[in-house]
Amino acid sequence: MEFFKKIFRRKREAQTKPQPLRIEGCKTTLTPKPDEAELAAQALLESLSDDTCQRSKDKSQRPETLDLRPQTSDRPKDAAYYRDLSEKIRKARAAEKRQAMRFVAYAEQQLESPLFTGELDDIERELYRLQDVAEREGGELLRRWQHCLAECIVKQMSSNGNLNDNEETTM
Repeated sequence: MEFFKKIFRRKREAQTKPQPLRIEGCKTTLTPKPDEAELAAQALLESLSDDTCQRSKDKSQRPETLDLRPQTSDRPKDAAYYRDLSEKIRKARAAEKRQAMRFVAYAEQQLESPLFTGELDDIERELYRLQDVAEREGGELLRRWQHCLAECIVKQMSSNGNLNDNEETTM
């Protein structure tokens, strides 16, 4: 019986707060949208992975390119069209989720910083823009989004309160 208790305790200890992935000696700043260096690195990685994938596959095994032209009445919409369309929607939603997660992480970083001098209005506006994505995905993203929005509103209210107090004392 003690053996099982030790195993379960060990699992709980291992499930403490997750640690972010870091490279030793490197310090990065998170941006709300990918910058040029990040886009260039992504393109390089994709080109390298495409080269290795193309070498391993035959030309006969490559998927056909998607026909993105609008459907006309003489060309019927078949099952392949709807499969391609659903795949595009899935990819677009995954990209929206990644963008929302990135901005929420950026907002958390900015709001936690004591030296934050940015515009709270811009962060709040972008958080509201990502509301649909956060509510659709739910879970951890929704919880973090709500926390960032609440913290942003509280900071705005406290900064407006401080401004109003300063105006009243000078009159």
